[in-house]
Amino acid sequence: MNERLPVPPRQKHPLEPQKVEYPLLALDVSHNKIGFAVSYGKLCFARGGYWRTTLAEDIEVVRNKMALEGTPQLVLGLPLRTDGKPSVQAQKIRSFGHALRQAGMAVFYQDERFTTQSARADLRGSGGGDVDAQSAVRILEMFLESVSREE
Repeated sequence: MNERLPVPPRQKHPLEPQKVEYPLLALDVSHNKIGFAVSYGKLCFARGGYWRTTLAEDIEVVRNKMALEGTPQLVLGLPLRTDGKPSVQAQKIRSFGHALRQAGMAVFYQDERFTTQSARADLRGSGGGDVDAQSAVRILEMFLESVSREE
């Protein structure tokens, strides 16, 4: 892995679960694709990606991925602007998170600034891979670090 990103304090969403349950599934959600990563202890592993279709199908794919990986909770990367304020895409991610919560899934959010650039650097050094899944790894690493600081 290349250098670690600085982890800003996490801004908790009022509807987040009160307690973190492991393992966790992280999602790097873009307009076209969702990248997945899973945590086992403090280790995070890329788990591929999914080309998005409809909201209903996206929710079902996430539900199936959670069942496959045995994860009770999700961490969604939240694309904030460099000044820390929500971007247009951040509102779309919050809406997607709301839909996941409505479907019965527990959702946390993690600031994902600079994770794509970091993921690309990781993959350049390793010979390639899924950038979205590697971004989800970075999101999950940042979340785990922020949670360990809160404990």
